[in-house]
Amino acid sequence: MTITTLALNGEAIPLMNLKVTPTMQFAEKDQSGQSSSTANAEQGIKAKELRVSGTVSFRDAATLKRLFELAEAKSASGSLQVYRVANLTAQAINFREGTFSGAIDAPQQDNKMAWLVTFTLREKISVAEKKEARAGGKTAATKQGAGGANGSGNAAAESDEKLTWFERKVLKPVNDALG
Repeated sequence: MTITTLALNGEAIPLMNLKVTPTMQFAEKDQSGQSSSTANAEQGIKAKELRVSGTVSFRDAATLKRLFELAEAKSASGSLQVYRVANLTAQAINFREGTFSGAIDAPQQDNKMAWLVTFTLREKISVAEKKEARAGGKTAATKQGAGGANGSGNAAAESDEKLTWFERKVLKPVNDALG
């Protein structure tokens, strides 16, 4: 039995016999209708997920309690807490931040004085989302610049509400600095 550490926001989560399984789904829609065609429409790459499982000894009930506290934690805005994930598997697939997703469970193991804890972490801002934000940000910045040139103050105020984080924090300041 080896204890491998998983860390969430720098807090070590010691689970014995830790197994971290990465998954990634490719969304697609069947385009064949009633025929036997294999045509599919790609609908993008979904966020990566890490399925985590490991055992916690009955003597270490504090670890189980802490895992459930982390799973139900909320951010200041009321949404699920986003965690920086430190683990070799997560690092290998470029999984940096995630939230608890689906369910967390801890059934008692037969013939062992331990719980088998399983939960899923879903990537928060995936690589695909970052690419879409960059591509969409270039279009939005062009539209915003055109609206500002026409002297439409209301259009600029409306576009501020629809901007992504990347557009607000990076593209808009650069655009405003350039005039």
